Amino acid sequence: MFGEISLRDNTKFNFGEVSVEIKKDNEYFVYTREGKKVIIVGDKISFLPAPAVGYGVKLMMVRLETPLSIVPHEKIEGFLSVPIEVSVKTGKVEIDRFNVGREKYALYGSLESGVIARYAKSMINKKPVGIGNIKVIIENRTEEWGFVEKIVFPLFDTMYYSEDKAFYPLINVIIEKDLEVINTGKPPMEGLNVVGSERSISFRMRW
Repeated sequence: MFGEISLRDNTKFNFGEVSVEIKKDNEYFVYTREGKKVIIVGDKISFLPAPAVGYGVKLMMVRLETPLSIVPHEKIEGFLSVPIEVSVKTGKVEIDRFNVGREKYALYGSLESGVIARYAKSMINKKPVGIGNIKVIIENRTEEWGFVEKIVFPLFDTMYYSEDKAFYPLINVIIEKDLEVINTGKPPMEGLNVVGSERSISFRMRW
């Protein structure tokens, strides 16, 4: 599903509730998704994961379905199911881009100075279960119990993927005076393909 695909015959791809069809039309192929149509003069196409930036948002907010209370100097790790986007390319040209997962947004911060973030609600699983996933490592470095009910992290172009799943880079959540969330840019698992270059960015949650 993800990666470069050689086109030979009529093919249908499903990304969650989104269906893409590619049909042979004489010597060409026709790409179709929900009324969008592109003629492909060639025999290769790529489906690559992209961050769910929607209308240009720069943050993802994931609210935990069950909040976590963590004893001092303990850590927990797992996977969250989150929305992604799919970039469809022929060579380096993007011919289509669509959402996988519900397109929801929320205000992060106050009404006066807050920003719009992509929003999702998820629970921590030991293994990735959805098409779009984040691996998080939550570490309490304080002498007090920590409490986490949501995770907000900055988005950039780096993504990882297997044949049937997409992953944001590994996210570290450090409980100190505030919650520091680090988008490490690193792969969450071994053996994944990468889109973009590895880099990291830190974000301190204030709300």
